[in-house]
Amino acid sequence: MLFLLSLQGRHLVAGFLTNLAGLALLPRWQAVAQSPALPVCPEESAPSPAARHLDAALRLAPHNERAWLQKGRALWLAGRCAEAADAWQNAVALNPRNAAAWLLLLQAAPETDLRPDPAIAEGIARYALFRGDQARAAEEWERALEWYDRAFSLLPNRTAAGRLEAIYLQRERTEDAIARWEILASLLPDADPDHWWARGRAAELAENWEEAARAYGEGARRAPQPYDFWMRQGVAYERLKDWERAEAAYRQAVAARPDLIWPYLGVGHTLRARQDYTGALDWYRRAEALAPERLDPKYHIGYTYYLQQEYVTAEGYLRQALGINPQHPWSAYWLAKCLYLRGERDEAIRWLGSAIEWHGKEPWNWAVELGDWLAEAGDREGALAAYRQALEWRPGEEGIRKRIQELLPVHSSGE
Repeated sequence: MLFLLSLQGRHLVAGFLTNLAGLALLPRWQAVAQSPALPVCPEESAPSPAARHLDAALRLAPHNERAWLQKGRALWLAGRCAEAADAWQNAVALNPRNAAAWLLLLQAAPETDLRPDPAIAEGIARYALFRGDQARAAEEWERALEWYDRAFSLLPNRTAAGRLEAIYLQRERTEDAIARWEILASLLPDADPDHWWARGRAAELAENWEEAARAYGEGARRAPQPYDFWMRQGVAYERLKDWERAEAAYRQAVAARPDLIWPYLGVGHTLRARQDYTGALDWYRRAEALAPERLDPKYHIGYTYYLQQEYVTAEGYLRQALGINPQHPWSAYWLAKCLYLRGERDEAIRWLGSAIEWHGKEPWNWAVELGDWLAEAGDREGALAAYRQALEWRPGEEGIRKRIQELLPVHSSGE
């Protein structure tokens, strides 16, 4: 009994010393924990006084995982990072379900062969994705990559690979994105639908559309929820201009998720591409009935009526789309075209100018068209301004230069 009381007392004192050390380390450690980046080993410095408390705690209770966790933090802050990793390794050995200790160990020694069990790995990977999302929102791309890479190394799956792809593409590193999907495909068995998703994404990024379509089809046949696979297959067949197979894929997507508008729109697009405007409108209206508040069905109905040269009806739908998103550039563009073809030139010019402003990129061909309309309306200066903007976006385009020369006075034709 005296021995048990003595043992309990030692543990109580060890716990007290560990808590005391944790409070002393807290201000400096919070700065490390809240940093957007993965921790970098600091320069070596004098150890914190908290280290003495932890040494005493571990002498009293050498199997106290919390003391080892705090000891690792004290060593890390002192720049003794290899020793910190050893301390965290002791912590996870004592309690393999200590997610905090695992996270610190894997950050301090990413090359370690030790790995947490799947349940713990999933939690740490989820945290790493969260930190990556924070860095991505702040446009700290390299830091986001570090966190997403950590998540992928712990739990290689479609979610982590997709996050990495988004950053790689933003940084124009397409080959790295392809490589990541290929790694994932190699780690997953053929029976796993995500094996085929990874192969499909790799092929799609490499613009191998036939292979992408095949991979997505294989994945769809294995997936309990195949909607995403059918949609991506439809996109791949669209890139091949294989409208019949694209339509078939989108119809499969409709069957998988009849509550979503996107597969209905997909079927409509394939019919419109084959100039089956009546069939396309039928599918677009099904999408509109599902989501009357959404812009996309109304925009596509309006554009399809434009293609049929039914400009008044097209105008009505395009104005409805602009009522939902008042700065939708494509609705504004086709509305401008409808108005121009109906002879309402001044309003057409205003809408086309707005479409260019809202586009977000450099629609040089729209600027040329605006210049043509302004020149036709007798606004020489406005036309020149539009053409010069188009030439700035598309340097060397001979057709734009010719238009400018035709509008310039003879004495300044050398511009």
